[in-house]
Amino acid sequence: MSDRRTEILDAALHVLAEQGMRGLTHRAVDAAAGIPPGSTSYYFRSRSALVAGCVERLLEIDMLVDLPFVQSGATDVVGLAEVLASVCVAMVTRERYRTLARYELTLAAVRDEHLRAELQRGGDTIRRLAADLVRPLGAADPDRSADELAATLDGLMLTALIRGPQDEPVLTAWLRTALERALRAQPGVGFRRSSPGG
Repeated sequence: MSDRRTEILDAALHVLAEQGMRGLTHRAVDAAAGIPPGSTSYYFRSRSALVAGCVERLLEIDMLVDLPFVQSGATDVVGLAEVLASVCVAMVTRERYRTLARYELTLAAVRDEHLRAELQRGGDTIRRLAADLVRPLGAADPDRSADELAATLDGLMLTALIRGPQDEPVLTAWLRTALERALRAQPGVGFRRSSPGG
């Protein structure tokens, strides 16, 4: 992805977060990125192409920023809950724009079959990687556990966003407790461990 294209998509995510789907126009993105008028339409000829680029960029950021951090501390239930809570806190505070942009796209996908398919593909990638995180914890059905964990994360972050700014230590403790409970509720977790050979 070229630097200018990345710059445009990052600006588009901020526009989504601040103005919603209705505010996502080529002109608005040009203004948000501080680039000459017409630049966004040069890289993304249509609005649907721009929206698809936003989905792609969100997944790219997830893979580059969040996933390595989660994988680095996912050794047991407590450790995974801890790092997931840290990611969630970041996603509703410092990286709030990404979460708002994702929810804007998700709501739009309810009425847009093409966008829904694109989001589903990105979500499938994340869920496959999440399954690899819960498998060593003894999850009897890692794919199902990953799907349920993703839904739990979405619900917790949405709740945190609606509640508004909170003291980070309090927010972290709430998220960590909820996530640990959700992990331990998965069949097999806490009752057996995978052997070194899988």
